[in-house]
Amino acid sequence: MAGLSFECHSATVRHDPARPAIDAITLRIAAGEQVAVIGPSGAGKSTLLSVLGASLRPHAGTLTIDATDPWSLNGRQLRRLRARLFNAPQAPPLPPRQRVVTAVLAGRLGHWGGARALWSLWRPGEARTAFDALETFSLGDRLWSRVDRLSGGERQRVSLARALVAGAQALLVDEPLAALDPALADQTTRALLDHCRQGGATLVCSLHQVDTALAHFPRVIGLRDGTVVFDDAPRRIDDALIRDLYFGAETELREPLTIEPALTAAVAVMPGGRCAG
Repeated sequence: MAGLSFECHSATVRHDPARPAIDAITLRIAAGEQVAVIGPSGAGKSTLLSVLGASLRPHAGTLTIDATDPWSLNGRQLRRLRARLFNAPQAPPLPPRQRVVTAVLAGRLGHWGGARALWSLWRPGEARTAFDALETFSLGDRLWSRVDRLSGGERQRVSLARALVAGAQALLVDEPLAALDPALADQTTRALLDHCRQGGATLVCSLHQVDTALAHFPRVIGLRDGTVVFDDAPRRIDDALIRDLYFGAETELREPLTIEPALTAAVAVMPGGRCAG
């Protein structure tokens, strides 16, 4: 299944009349691309993902998804388009008493009828599918656990497992690594990228972890104050650009910048997302 393409032209969103959350952003994301979005808190990363996911309509400018304006569709058509997307928020809305298997299989609801969806709450019918998705993120042993027994990082990975079973053509993922240690964050990022590359899905992922973005993604967009500061391949993004992007918010860079090792890994990524050697 091919991924979805996105195109914004001068897209602007204002939560506060005095200051736009995103300000006249113009960009194009091709079907099947993997894109990281970085920048300090309040830069507009989550708002941009909401716009791309057709859950937030720009106050000015336009968005097209596969050359279609989602806001020109009727209600049924818009729901069908949204079913081809998967939005994974930073704090996934997982009911605390729900079992993990049910939380993961919620990603399949768009493919089921109402009766099957209701029955799955009592007797999950695709437990193996849920297990395989969880095992991708080293969580297979949590299949029958309750959500309220999970750590914050485990809940984030359950949300990503839900994304894997959804069969979506585009994944819009907001800060999936916030509660993970560096080793687990690296493993999780690789698993997410591998899934999208193998299935041809488009991936747009907002990250605070600059080194992770530079090491694993072929394209990185830097946002600050709702505008695009840079949009380039990692090999062309240097320390100076990163420091300018985070000027005044340096404490958000969780670790000292290590651009060179990140670039070494990034250069090894060939077109199509396969690693050389």
